[in-house]
Amino acid sequence: MILTNKLRRFKIASPFKVRFIIIVMKKKVMVEEQLQEDPAVLLERIMKAEVTSANRIAVARKEADRRIATVQEEAVNSKKEAYVSGRRTRARLVENGLIKAKAVAEEKLQQSEYETSKIIENGKQYIPDAVSISLEFILGSKSKENSYDS
Repeated sequence: MILTNKLRRFKIASPFKVRFIIIVMKKKVMVEEQLQEDPAVLLERIMKAEVTSANRIAVARKEADRRIATVQEEAVNSKKEAYVSGRRTRARLVENGLIKAKAVAEEKLQQSEYETSKIIENGKQYIPDAVSISLEFILGSKSKENSYDS
């Protein structure tokens, strides 16, 4: 088909067509001869290709193993880093919690001291009456009324 397409382009006399056909046929034969090389040469090419492929596979395998080792190492380091970070965060939270709890306890202590002093202050006015009531009870004499009852 290629040959007929080429011949159609040339509109020349018949002897030239024949000569052209012969040249094309010779080229075709030469190409076929090149394709049909010696089996030993073909076998050698195949073996070289196999060796090259095996080398490429070995290099790719080594690279893959190296990448896997790197990723595993990064995972271990990441895990360790997360653990350390978690411990630091926990320690910080505990410390902050202790500080807050101490502040709340201090505030409650101050509040209780204030309330205690207030109770003592309010109770001081009743001490003389309480002493007299206690003495009367102990001594058994009850001669006067309580001053706070009136």
